[in-house]
Amino acid sequence: MKYAKIILYNLLAIILILALFEGLMSLLISNPALLARCPRKIQNSVGYLYSAGGRRVIQFMPACAQYDRELGYTLKPGSCTFSGVEFNNGYRINSLGVRDDEKSLDHPEIVVAGDSVAMGWGVNQEETFAKLLEKKTSRTVLNAAVSSYGTAREMMILRRIPTGRLKTLIIQYSGNDYDENRALYLHNNMLPTMSAEDYRHYTAINTQPNDYYFGKNLRLKWEKIIAERKNKKQEHGKESKPLDKDDVDLFLNAVSHSSIDVSRVRIIAFIVNGRDPADNRDFTQALKRKISSGNYPPSIKNMIILDTAAILRADHFYVLDDHPNRTGHEALATALLDAVGKR
Repeated sequence: MKYAKIILYNLLAIILILALFEGLMSLLISNPALLARCPRKIQNSVGYLYSAGGRRVIQFMPACAQYDRELGYTLKPGSCTFSGVEFNNGYRINSLGVRDDEKSLDHPEIVVAGDSVAMGWGVNQEETFAKLLEKKTSRTVLNAAVSSYGTAREMMILRRIPTGRLKTLIIQYSGNDYDENRALYLHNNMLPTMSAEDYRHYTAINTQPNDYYFGKNLRLKWEKIIAERKNKKQEHGKESKPLDKDDVDLFLNAVSHSSIDVSRVRIIAFIVNGRDPADNRDFTQALKRKISSGNYPPSIKNMIILDTAAILRADHFYVLDDHPNRTGHEALATALLDAVGKR
């Protein structure tokens, strides 16, 4: 009887701890201002639960995006609204399928290539660093960034615009560009993209109801632990020859195979990989070393590389989401204005 009570008390204690964890995570997800007061480790953990727990992604929203045979998808011409816990923004999308107006498609002088960061996930259209740069330089700036594009597709979409007057190409990189750039390299610089059936599948998943239920955060946390263990076992069991290219090599390969003439174009590149400066510093330093010592054409050798570790602070990002907020875009626009020489 004594041991039965001990077991019962332990079970009740475990249930209570799990319930407290579930309740605390739910509270922090719904209150980003409270989350901002927590240590970074807790912010990152809660941010993961938010992202994995049903956060919508714009590229698989039927109102905002559409399938594209060559690129997998583009944004959908017209207008739509995209929102999260910390933001609610309108999108005006031109005929190219990017978040900009038709006028910017007419021989732009500056083009911004990138993913959701440069697209302006979480900020209004006029608050993106692309539009701020256009306002401050009085030049035609096209924001050609699309959510989740890697460098490979960022370069591919440029084939669809007139580049005869292009003077500056701004490329925003993220760490998750690696897989796409790797696929480009492994397939002889011919990128395989998703089928229409796959796009419909991901769209169906993204549009499923994501209502909260008690225990949802515990389930997501457990699934993350299992996935991490599985990935470690897979990595340990790999016997294939490792790729002879790192992330910087693959980035430069994608830029070099853009199929547009960049010989007279100034390229400005930078990485935004999260609010921690260390997440941005390694790639920046490696890219600088690589182009200074490698045998590259002048367009690559003369590339301007922004050190975002010195530009962006933690408060330039949303607390719950992992994208720059309005002040982050302002900081990037100021640094880019220096780089294009029109400050």
